[in-house]
Parts: sequence; C-alpha cells; structure tokens
Amino acid sequence: MTTSYTVNDAKLNDALDDAHERIQRAEDRLARVACAHVAAAVRDALTDHEPAAPFDATHLRLTGRLGTDVLSTDGTYWTATGEERRIPVGELFDGLLGWVNQLNYGNRHIWRPLCETQAVAGDNGVDYRLDLAQAAQLPDEVHTSARVREIRDRLAAATYRPWSVEEFTWNRNGATVDKDDPDAVHTDFVVSDSSGAKVAEVSVSYDGPEDTDTPAEDVAETRANAELITRAPEDLLYLLAYLDHLAGAADAEELHLRGYCGHCGTALYTSTASETPTALDGSNQCKSGRLPTGRTLSIPHVLRT
Repeated sequence: MTTSYTVNDAKLNDALDDAHERIQRAEDRLARVACAHVAAAVRDALTDHEPAAPFDATHLRLTGRLGTDVLSTDGTYWTATGEERRIPVGELFDGLLGWVNQLNYGNRHIWRPLCETQAVAGDNGVDYRLDLAQAAQLPDEVHTSARVREIRDRLAAATYRPWSVEEFTWNRNGATVDKDDPDAVHTDFVVSDSSGAKVAEVSVSYDGPEDTDTPAEDVAETRANAELITRAPEDLLYLLAYLDHLAGAADAEELHLRGYCGHCGTALYTSTASETPTALDGSNQCKSGRLPTGRTLSIPHVLRT
C-alpha cells in the first residue's frame, strides 16, 4: 500500500515557529505603539486636544498591581521642574487608561526601558515613571522607513522591466568571437531594459600589461555583477512585496486570476511575490500525457492570449 500524501515535518515545524515569531513581533510593536499613544493621550488631556498648545508633562506614573499583569495609572505626572501634578480622573477614561492597560508584564521588555522605577508602592505593587518624550518617539518600522521609501522611489523611476544582459567577446581586431576563443582579449556585458535602451555596461580586458592576469575569474565575477544588475529590479520588487507581507500591510502571497492556459484551459494565477503564472496547486505544467512509446510528455502552462 502506498501513502496518500507526504508531509514535510521539518518545513511544517519551521512554518509554525515562523508564524509564532511574527505574532510576537506584532505584539511587541503594538506595545511600543501603545507607549506612544500614552504620550499622545497625556498631551491631549493637558491641551484639551489641541496638539499645538503648550503643556509641561515629562513623566507619567504607571503602576503594576499585585495580582494582575496589566499596568494602570492614577494620572499622576511630573513637570520638567519635578513638580508633581495629576490629570483629572474624568480625563483618564478618555483614551489614556485604555492605552496604559495595553501594557503588561508580558511586554515588559518593550515599555520598561522607557521608564524609571519610582518606588515600591507598598502592598499595591511597583510604580514606574514613564519618560513621555521617549515614549512619543515611535521608531519607524523597516517597511515604512525613509530608506525603504527611497528604494521604492528609485525603483518606480527606473526604466522598463524586465532587464536583460548580453555578452560580447572581442579579439584584437575588434571582431566578435566566441567567449572561449583563444584570441579573445575583451568581454563586454550590456544590460538593457525591455525597450532595448542600454541601462549599464561592465567589461573586462585581458590583453595588455595593465589588464587582469586572471581573466577567467574576472570575467566570471563581472558576469555575476551584470546578472545582479539585471535581476535587481525584479528582486527588489519581490523583497519589498514580502516586506509588506511580513509587516501585515499587504498579503504578498494572495493569488490573483491572471488568465487561462492555452493548452489545457487551467486557470492560472499570479501574486505580488511571484509573477510566474501557476495553477492553484502551484503547478506550472499541464497534466502529463503518455505517448504511444511509453514516454511521458510534460507541457508548460502558457497564458492564453
């Protein structure tokens, strides 16, 4: 008896670990966002929701109560001169307390570095002083950082994709020869966009005394550089799509109907992460047919035009 299917247990375990890590990163980010919202809520309470109005709070009391993991606050805050004041109780329920309650001992590693320990609050637990200026400075996530925005802008401004590379080998007379020809003295790699416009050119000379004395190695390295340039736009698109996917901004793996196979009529799908049309099961070939000779024929899916 044969098995109905196989399971890649190692891949399954890795996928579970990866999913749990994503959840943990999301929870950590939520805690850090909550800290910034606490700072914003203190400002709003002291300025009557006028963000541009002046206010003088620098620290807020957070209290960890015994018997509960969730932090709380009584609204006590301190000014830059060290004066202790209190936000009216009614203002606490206008968002501030709710954000403080997002903080707990499970995400302590996020909010604790933003605090000073004020004092042990008797039998009630421990009081902390949250540095509001630090809390308000919410770090950018990678996918929304200035560097990634610049990458997106450069990619959008680049010429037509996909790019391709051609290799030309020359002899001393300026004639093209095969790349393995013993008379070859120079190799060019020309990268072009889909319209035929030249994007980049890299080359290696190996004839004169000032040229490389390891031509095979240098040509191989330069060829790899040309391939890197050629693939850069598609690779960046793929990585940016997955960056958004991991950050929860967009599902890079979501399938979109692209069309139907011209051979077998199977519906073909693509995603942001992969522009290769495949069937729902991920296959890229029509169902195999057996020839009279017994040989199996596999035909790749082709989008119907």
